Amino acid sequence: MIPDYHIHTGFCGHAEGDPREVVERAIALGMPEVGFSEHLPLPPGFPPAQRYADLAMARDDLDRYVSLVHDLAREYRGDIRVLCGAEADYIEAALDHTAGLLAQYPFDYVIGSVHFLGDGLAYDHGDERQRLVAYGVDRVYLESLGLAARAAASGLFQVIGHLDLAKKFGHRPTDAEAVAAAAAAALRAAAAAGVAIELNTAGWRKPVGEAYPAPDLLAAAAALGVRLTFGSDAHRPDEVGAGFDRAARLARECGYERAASPLGGEWPLPAPAGAAGAADPGEDA
Repeated sequence: MIPDYHIHTGFCGHAEGDPREVVERAIALGMPEVGFSEHLPLPPGFPPAQRYADLAMARDDLDRYVSLVHDLAREYRGDIRVLCGAEADYIEAALDHTAGLLAQYPFDYVIGSVHFLGDGLAYDHGDERQRLVAYGVDRVYLESLGLAARAAASGLFQVIGHLDLAKKFGHRPTDAEAVAAAAAAALRAAAAAGVAIELNTAGWRKPVGEAYPAPDLLAAAAALGVRLTFGSDAHRPDEVGAGFDRAARLARECGYERAASPLGGEWPLPAPAGAAGAADPGEDA
């Protein structure tokens, strides 16, 4: 099975499960490689973190997380390659803090994601739906895609996560042309920087019922030569690899023949098969 590079555990505050369970699940699915990507601790005093205690890993847990994943990598090296990654929020006001924190740890890769807009709106949080609508659906799309473009150009990340996350709750833009232009700019930025995007299957488990990114964006990424990693965004061990057979078919239909590793390698996309390995729908952020 294609490796899964976007996985959360109990460390992140809004997921469950032990990292060992994740590794054993990945081995059972036949993955040659698996990557953890816990949410990097948010900057001190960041407004959304003051409103919600479950958005990211606690700073006090970061050392333990990195140590445990590296211990598992050594323990299971005969069965699977275990990577220690992070999912870091692109917050322009705190880039120095983010860069400094990333530099302190031997992460194998970093997924750059946009969960917060300029005023601190956590636009994909379930409790922020009313604020999202008041902020403006088109504005959320345009600003999040603009931030994703700048994240790709920042040099901090190997992968850009769930590019069109603004659709999570089923909201669609009214100015589709402007949003399409913003998405195209983000993809061009990824291509220019040599940064991958991910095919994130969590969207199939959300109200929108569509993976991130949408098929038209995925086809545009393929045409630009943007590398593609796969991520379940698992928040439970049984979600590891969720929807990957379906995702592989979608990627092939959109022009991809190989999946990428954030370390630079590639994996051939498997031939279409059944739905083995797909998890039951679950709730994650």
